[in-house]
Amino acid sequence: MKRKNHWVLFAILLLALINLSPSEETAQVLSDNDGDVQPMTPPQRVTLQEKGHIQVAVQMDESDFLYLQKMNQQFMEDHLIQVELVNIPPEKRYATYQKEQLKLGNSPDVLLLDNGWIRRFAADGYLLPTESYFSGSLSGEVLSASLTPNEWNGYVWGVPMDTDPYVYVYNPTLLKQYGIEHPPDSAEAWGTLFALYHKQPFAQHLLALNFDDPNAVMTLLWQMGGGLKPGEQDGSLFAMTGELQNSLQRLEQIRPILWNARLASTAAEDLWNQFYNGDVAFILTKASEAKKHQFPRASISFPKLKQDRMTTWIGGRSYVVSSQTQNPEAAGLWISAMTSQQNQLRWYEFTGNLPVIKTIYYDPDMSDLPKWVPASLPAGSGISMPAEASLPRKMEKFSKLSESFLNGSMTLKQFKESLGSIGK
Repeated sequence: MKRKNHWVLFAILLLALINLSPSEETAQVLSDNDGDVQPMTPPQRVTLQEKGHIQVAVQMDESDFLYLQKMNQQFMEDHLIQVELVNIPPEKRYATYQKEQLKLGNSPDVLLLDNGWIRRFAADGYLLPTESYFSGSLSGEVLSASLTPNEWNGYVWGVPMDTDPYVYVYNPTLLKQYGIEHPPDSAEAWGTLFALYHKQPFAQHLLALNFDDPNAVMTLLWQMGGGLKPGEQDGSLFAMTGELQNSLQRLEQIRPILWNARLASTAAEDLWNQFYNGDVAFILTKASEAKKHQFPRASISFPKLKQDRMTTWIGGRSYVVSSQTQNPEAAGLWISAMTSQQNQLRWYEFTGNLPVIKTIYYDPDMSDLPKWVPASLPAGSGISMPAEASLPRKMEKFSKLSESFLNGSMTLKQFKESLGSIGK
C-alpha cells in the first residue's frame, strides 16, 4: 500500500514539473500587481512579405505630378507596397475617362476625383465607402466644405486631399482709383463699381475669369447677389429666382468688359501679364492659381462666406477607392499617408492647394498659410455645396451655356430660358 502511494506521489510531482517548464510557444511571468501568472509571447522572427501592388490614377499638371511621385517614393520606402502612379493626359476628360475604365473593369485601385463627382460615382456603384479601407477620423477633423460633397446615402465615399476655393486677385492701386479697398462683396457694391468704371475706365478690363470654368461663372453670379439660400435643393441652383434674375442682369452689363482667362492654355501668361501691366483690375480664379502668380503689387481676397446664401465655390479633390480593387487595405494605407497633416502641408507649399485638416488652420505655428484665409472656412460657415449625384451633368450644361452667353453668341433672354431647363 505504501509503495502504491509513493508511485502516486511521484506522478503528481512529475506532472507539476512538466507544467512549470516553459514551452517553445509561451513563457510565464508574474504580474506586478497580484502575482497572477500571465502568458507572454517571446519575440519571433518576422518574415517580411510583399503587401501588394496598387495603381493610382490622377490628373494634374506635370510639376504637381512629379511632386506626388516624390511623396509616393517615400511611401514605398516606408511600406512594402508597390504603387503605380498614372497621370491621365489633360486632353482627356478625366471623370468621363475613369467611368469608362470602371465600366470595362479596368479601374485603378485609387482615383483622385473632383469633389463634385464623388456622389455620381458612388451612386453608380463604382466606389467603396471609406469605412471599408480608411481607419482615420474624417467627421469633425476635415473642413465641412470638403467632406459634405463626399457624403451620400449615409456613407462617406472619399477622403479629402486638398481644397481650392475661388478667390479674387486684385490690384489695390487700381481699385483705390475707384474709391474702394477690395473687390465688391454685395449686389450694391457691384452696382456702384459698374457706375464708377463706366465713368472712368482706368483699366481696359474690369474683371477676368475663365469662361470655360462653370464654377468661376457660378461664383460670379453668387457674388452679384444670386446665391443659393438655405433649404434650396440642387434643382433650384438654376431656378429663376429674383436674386438670380438680378445677377444675370448685372452680368449682362459687365459682359463687354470681361477678360476671358483660359488658364489651361498659353493665354494664361498673357492674362497675368495684362494684370501686371494694370490692364485688368482683378481676376476671379482658384487659390492655387493665385499663389502661383503672386507678385508684390497683387493682393488676394477670399469672398466673404455668409450664413444665408451661397457666395463662393469651394473646390477640392478627394481620393476614392474603386469597388473593383483587390487590395483595399493597401489602398487605404496609401491614402492615409498622402493625406496626413505633414503631407498636406507639403502639398500646399508646393502646389498652393490648401489643406483640409481643421487643426492646421488653428495651429499658431502654421504661419505659412496665407493671411487671407478667413476663420470662417475651418469653422464651417456658409452653405455647403449642393453636390447631388446629378450635379456634374448639370454643371456641364451650364458650362456650355454660360460660355456662349459670355462670348456674346447667346442673348440674355436665351440664356435665362436655357438655365431654367437645366434643373428639370
